[in-house]
Amino acid sequence: MNILTKKNKWAAINIIGIAIAFAGVFFASSYIKHELSFDKFHAKADQIYRLNIDKPGKVGFMQSPDNVSTASLNAHYIKDLYDKFPGIEQIVLMVKPFNYTVKVEEEIFRLDNSYYTDHSFFTLFDFKLIKGNKEGLFHNPNEIAISKKSALKYFGSIDVIGKELTLKGEFDRNGGTIYTVKGVFDDYPSNSHMQPDMLLSSNLETLRNPYGHAFTYLLLHPDVKPDQLELSLNKHWKENVAEEEVSPTFKLMNLRDIHLKSHKKDELGSNGTIKTIWVIMSGALIILLITMINYFNLTTVQLNSDLNNLKIKVINGANLLDLSLSQIKKSSIQISLAIIIGSILSFIFNRFIEFKFIIKNEGVLFTLLVMCFIVVFGAISLLPLYTRKISSNLSNQKEEGSKKFIISLVCQFTLSIVALVLTIVLNQQISKIKNFHPGKDKESIITITEFPYAAISTFDLFKEKALKHPEILMISSTMMPPGTTPDFVYPFEMEGIDRSENNTISINSVDQEFFKLFDIQALAGDLNLKSGSSFIWESAAISPNKEAAIKNINNLDPSYRNFKEQYILNESASKKLGFTNPQDAIGKQFKYNFISQTYFKQGEIVAVIKDLHYADMFSEEKAEVIGLKRIFNSTFLVKIDKNNTSKALKNLQETWSQMYPDHPMKYEFLSDSYFKIYRNQYNEMKALTLFSILSILLSILGMYALSSYSIQHKTKEIGIRKANGASSLEIMLQLITEYVVWVAMAFVIASPIAFYAADDWLKSFAYRIDLSWWIFAFAGIIAILIAIITVSWQTYNAARKDPVYALKYE
Repeated sequence: MNILTKKNKWAAINIIGIAIAFAGVFFASSYIKHELSFDKFHAKADQIYRLNIDKPGKVGFMQSPDNVSTASLNAHYIKDLYDKFPGIEQIVLMVKPFNYTVKVEEEIFRLDNSYYTDHSFFTLFDFKLIKGNKEGLFHNPNEIAISKKSALKYFGSIDVIGKELTLKGEFDRNGGTIYTVKGVFDDYPSNSHMQPDMLLSSNLETLRNPYGHAFTYLLLHPDVKPDQLELSLNKHWKENVAEEEVSPTFKLMNLRDIHLKSHKKDELGSNGTIKTIWVIMSGALIILLITMINYFNLTTVQLNSDLNNLKIKVINGANLLDLSLSQIKKSSIQISLAIIIGSILSFIFNRFIEFKFIIKNEGVLFTLLVMCFIVVFGAISLLPLYTRKISSNLSNQKEEGSKKFIISLVCQFTLSIVALVLTIVLNQQISKIKNFHPGKDKESIITITEFPYAAISTFDLFKEKALKHPEILMISSTMMPPGTTPDFVYPFEMEGIDRSENNTISINSVDQEFFKLFDIQALAGDLNLKSGSSFIWESAAISPNKEAAIKNINNLDPSYRNFKEQYILNESASKKLGFTNPQDAIGKQFKYNFISQTYFKQGEIVAVIKDLHYADMFSEEKAEVIGLKRIFNSTFLVKIDKNNTSKALKNLQETWSQMYPDHPMKYEFLSDSYFKIYRNQYNEMKALTLFSILSILLSILGMYALSSYSIQHKTKEIGIRKANGASSLEIMLQLITEYVVWVAMAFVIASPIAFYAADDWLKSFAYRIDLSWWIFAFAGIIAILIAIITVSWQTYNAARKDPVYALKYE
């Protein structure tokens, strides 16, 4: 324990470094192990595949191609799977109920995260049932299995077999359907890509309803190769579509790959990315390498400082094995203490970055890493003994300065600068994300989604009542929730543009307050819009039968039907239509040829706006025309006084409950909506920022130790120079310059490495920052300033000493 009681600064630096490295490696290893383990606990995981559309098709009743980005499959494609592909042993379908509520006694809840399925679900997937009989589940209608969490939420106990709850859809007129609890499953493992709270029994005919979408899982025969089945599926559809139809292209994805490789808009959970794994692994590796370099350097410094004592031991009969055992004893104390500190730090890291995995359950991994650290750092502690011959001749082998450590010091700062550049890039891209989407103050905007159709029909009344509260500033509505794009893509007619069936455009729907709420300005035209079509008119016009729709419209009061359609183009649409100057589009006549031919009247372009960027930054903005409609507006937007958030939410919920008592309000702040989309990127930024700070800290500690050792060995040189007339400032500048040159060398090496890594990370964004020269220059300046600050105090103390003292130094 001598090394600790003397509070040796080299030992303290080693302990701090190894502790940080252990915490970083343990945290990163736990995260990576968790991410790579998704869905591997299912016994048949290697044979289970989810079927998705890779390229869209247009088959049967479809009016337009499938949305290629969805994780669920149009049920129109499912029926042939049962009859024509013998290589498929089992099919499990999961269908999400839309706008359902669950009533337990007199209390009503939203039915979120729940799916219809049949008994095959429990034979394919290995989820633990803690109450009920797995083999007997879902052979009868109106049965339900709920999670342990849901059982405690609704009933306060898991002993709920036989209890009843009522499920009601918004169009149910009979009070809903009573379901009986037949099973309670344990809460899903954190490494499952699906985490449903409720599973509802359904028959196969209902699940295969051609008007729905289902998450479709296939169990393949062990002898069937997935690529061959893909070819068979695609060949089947190419041969079995009508002349005017488009065959889809299917893609099979293994169950174990879904979490990291599938990023569709309606995934069953929040998926991770391979890129995040690489970022976390790279950050931890940088810290580990810097620590190993530091440890080797400082162990060498310790050996050099104690060289005479070691030579005396050799004179007294000690051999290399004796010296090695002594060194191992010292290093074991340092490593053990560092691991204890690092274990505590790892939990702090996990709390800071907020990854969703349980680090405390990684006992085996922890033990393995402890053993690895002891072996690796123990071996490193012996390297100086074996790379330097220690003889009994005390006059042999003069002590060396720090020039031998130049390469390792340059390596340390190279790694630190790379980490620093990447941290700046990630932070800059995240800043771009924050300012990219509409809404200057996203913390004051609330989105309300998944509400009953009645809410759309009474939107004006809800808006009127809610705005009576001064804390609620503005209310608007739109077609899609934040982070998504409209699904409607149809042909159009426009003055000055040749009509073509292949000339299509996306349409979005908003109300007239939308642009005011987001403070969006027009590039051309006027966004002070008049009220659009009424809900009554739209209800009459929405019929796909043109004659029936016209008859319905003619029966309306003129005050409901005499309006002028107004259209707004985004900048991408303006360019697509050939307008180099947005002003040229204003006043042009436009007609959208929707499936309901009377629903969108011919109107005029009244404004052009910049691209909304309402969806995400991973895909380019679509050409989009925006109309003032109501029936499609399934998202309400509410702007509140952010200084009175609690009262605003309370009044908003009370107003909602008064108008729609059977449908609890589902809301989310706009900032949270976008955070979910970029959760992986935010966590990458947090992790890399932490690792960057730690890598710089470790480099500072290493430079401090080496500069201290170097200056100590230059004491005589300093004394001679001062005796010859050199000033303290000249001596300081010379010593500092030496380290600045080394850091500059590191910057030259680090810049191309950092550029390649940063450019690769940014490739996943359609809209990204430029890798400007100032990012690299800023990182280099920081590194040089750190070097100057680190060595300045020591050089100042050495330079101002009396030369008489320096010349006496041994």
